[in-house]
Amino acid sequence: MIRQFEVKRKLYQVLEKIGNRSYKVVRNNKVYFLKNFEGDKKGFEHFVDCEHRLRVSGVTSPKCQTFNKKTMIAVVDYIEGENCFDLLRKNDLPEVVIELLFKTFWYAKNDKIALDYCPDNFVYTNGKLFYLPYDCKKYVSNESFIQKDIRLWFFTRDFIKYCHNKRIDVDQSLLKSDYEVNKNIALMTVKYYR
Repeated sequence: MIRQFEVKRKLYQVLEKIGNRSYKVVRNNKVYFLKNFEGDKKGFEHFVDCEHRLRVSGVTSPKCQTFNKKTMIAVVDYIEGENCFDLLRKNDLPEVVIELLFKTFWYAKNDKIALDYCPDNFVYTNGKLFYLPYDCKKYVSNESFIQKDIRLWFFTRDFIKYCHNKRIDVDQSLLKSDYEVNKNIALMTVKYYR
């Protein structure tokens, strides 16, 4: 098991392994997320490109502290908190989260960036909605966000299907009628969509 990583002469102690080649690390009592691309040059280059595009777009994402082109390791601020998927499984998301989601979409659309709007890719903390993955594609159309993606941010049948595809049970008593859900989505869309 790897105990530490060195990136540009700075040592990062591993706290835990999060996923494939991803770690929660600490340096000077500050927690970070470290991704070791280990020879995945294309993946590393995509990360660097997306990091730059997100940073200048206005989309709120964790700050990339450093990356090393030779070792293909990136160190990013670690955002504490539950992701929006886990929050929604417990109860409706606060309206402020939906407002911030629409703002995120607006910023991304204006910079011709397509994001992955699954709720587990976002963390709401300290009044900000953070887009976690450094993954973006070329923006093509807003139809997917309005007609499909936004439905995963409310307790809809689409959300329940999404949970079942992830093999996660949800409290189906939280499901509202189609009329009530569609009305709520339509109101939020009219209120915040630009």
